[in-house]
Amino acid sequence: MRLYAKVESTKTITKARLHTISTLTSLSLQCNTNVTVTADGGQLSNDAGLVLFQEFLHRINFRQLANQCLKLPDQRRFWKASMIDIFLEKLLLDVAGYLHDSSANDWQRDPVLAATLGSSRLVSQPSLSRFFKRLEDADLDDFRKLIWQVAALAFRLSGQSRFVLDIDSTHCDTFGNQERSAFNAHYMAYGYHPQVVFDQESGLLLDALMRPGNEYTGKEADKFVETTFSRLSALPQSTSVIIRNDSGFAAPKFYEMCDTHGVDFLVYMALAWCARKRARLKTTRCAGGVNIVIQKTLLVD
Repeated sequence: MRLYAKVESTKTITKARLHTISTLTSLSLQCNTNVTVTADGGQLSNDAGLVLFQEFLHRINFRQLANQCLKLPDQRRFWKASMIDIFLEKLLLDVAGYLHDSSANDWQRDPVLAATLGSSRLVSQPSLSRFFKRLEDADLDDFRKLIWQVAALAFRLSGQSRFVLDIDSTHCDTFGNQERSAFNAHYMAYGYHPQVVFDQESGLLLDALMRPGNEYTGKEADKFVETTFSRLSALPQSTSVIIRNDSGFAAPKFYEMCDTHGVDFLVYMALAWCARKRARLKTTRCAGGVNIVIQKTLLVD
């Protein structure tokens, strides 16, 4: 559903009216009581759909969660937008699909976003660049906490008790002289190589660990996933957990970590890979009940 918007100024308040190609009843936003969603058309804004996403963030108290989890360093003496405001704008830019931070300059002139987010909270591209320059390693750990708090809120509301976890690594391209960026021969590109773990049942991201681009896929995956295992076991409802991974995570330490937490797991391997690692797999099986799913083809993993 594509949304369009116009802003209508009055003597007392500013109203953002959204027009959609389908019928849309009037809706007053909780995140900004001066904004109503209607279907009467008007001047267009390509980013009117972000108003509804902003309303969603408000209803799950996302700003409060961010303030609790993030202790962002801020040595500025004069400012209008807080560090949380800048982070939220960057989040909205990513949700809207903007690839370059320079798009923030256009948002400052967007009447709908100025009305819903507040013009003082919209910053320019240089402010975003300075925001990232201030971040430290401890701040990345705080972002991991925030990711989990959002997921945990969903699990508490839904009462979900069955979890099918998928652990893998991915690649994020970098350009220029970026800190800890490195060449990854698999992707043939410079960048970062973070580990991520998702829950297949809900589709939610549970954790993400930023790493240099030349880190191996499954390096210290046992330590990474242990955090998620501990968090799931701390949920108020009883949980059943299974984790899936490929040969990049096929290591005895990973299996032992799963066994310690009572987590079942499936390991996806190519037959050719198993032939090369036969001795290692035989030792692993003897270590204690490993479930291995072998792809019955001659493809190299």
